[in-house]
Amino acid sequence: MNKHRPQVIFLIFFSVLHLGLALPAQAVSDPGMPLQLIVTPATVNRYTTKNMILRCKRNPDVETKIVEIYRIRILKHYTSGWGLYAQQRIIDGIPFVAGSATVLASITGDISNAFLQLSWDNIEKDCFAAFKCEVTGFNNDGNFEIESSAEFKIHEINNWIGHVESISKDAHQKISEIKKSTGSKFVKLQKELGEVKTFLRSLTQWPGGYYALLQPRTGCPVDLAFFGGTRKYLKIHTESQSSSDTANSHSSILPATALSSEGANKFFTLEFCEVTRQFSTLSWPKGSFCINKILHKSCPTGFHHGIVKFDGEDTNKLGHSRSNVAESASDPILYFCCQFSGSASDPIQLPTGSAFLLYRYGGECQSVHGMSVSEEFVQIDTENSGNADSITGSHPDVDRPGTVIKLHLCYYK
Repeated sequence: MNKHRPQVIFLIFFSVLHLGLALPAQAVSDPGMPLQLIVTPATVNRYTTKNMILRCKRNPDVETKIVEIYRIRILKHYTSGWGLYAQQRIIDGIPFVAGSATVLASITGDISNAFLQLSWDNIEKDCFAAFKCEVTGFNNDGNFEIESSAEFKIHEINNWIGHVESISKDAHQKISEIKKSTGSKFVKLQKELGEVKTFLRSLTQWPGGYYALLQPRTGCPVDLAFFGGTRKYLKIHTESQSSSDTANSHSSILPATALSSEGANKFFTLEFCEVTRQFSTLSWPKGSFCINKILHKSCPTGFHHGIVKFDGEDTNKLGHSRSNVAESASDPILYFCCQFSGSASDPIQLPTGSAFLLYRYGGECQSVHGMSVSEEFVQIDTENSGNADSITGSHPDVDRPGTVIKLHLCYYK
């Protein structure tokens, strides 16, 4: 075996690092300016982030000369220069926005409570740009004053997986270089590779194994394991022939696009955060909860698998799946990994940097160190005529009132 082989493997990551990894977006713009721009969440990726919010507000730590507001607006930097993106004026009934974002604003009352906020349910390339905001108003002498924030650029976390899978010519050259290296040059490269190895490990905090999490409205956890690839979802064609049937429902923590309709056809879409490549050697803590199983892969150690089959609408069969957790699209079978090896009331260690969902198992939500938890649900109305729903093996807590499947969830934030 080539004694340099481990170093060669990590040199691939070293090369990727030098090919241009984007930094996560800042949380808050320059704190020394009268106005501040704040982006939530602080790290953004178009494949995994949902419901990004950009908010312009007064900075309470900087004195203002404005006593009465006339206008608050957010500007965006286009290729041609700065242009108006959103605005609220005292003379307007509703705020203006140039893009696809939802806008909220308030410029009445105390200036300290003024704000202009943009919210995107779907993250597109257009969201990653430089923004700034400004307030126009009057001072104590009745003269115009303009106060602003610093320029604030929202960066995207690059698709790490795509980089790794598309190693450049430069990376291959570096691999050849390390194979031929000797003496001090080799020692130097070893040190650099060790630093990159440590850095990459710091980006992967979720346990290893093949699995998926149901995606909340806030998007997938910010972790290397969940990045890469296209949107993963299961679009279930639910009962659509009974016009009075409104059994499809869900908690507000799911994406706003979960419920949809196309003419008379009704759909329930579940989105997933999948781990299909291995970056972590961490083991799952013992507890009482379920996650989704990846098709044709074993559950992580300590978990047992089971299924929930949804009998989709018999007419038209319009369901669709683009995921590694569901089999069949017309009458989908969703696979689960569950464990009941510890008490739900004993807190377990999982990453706390982002909100996430687990399935409830055993009647109580698993406690997680450093996270608050709320009980949530998804309720899916399946075929009314000759219903063939089925549930076997280890599966999350489920209620089945009539031809409805209600899955119990636990939301951590």
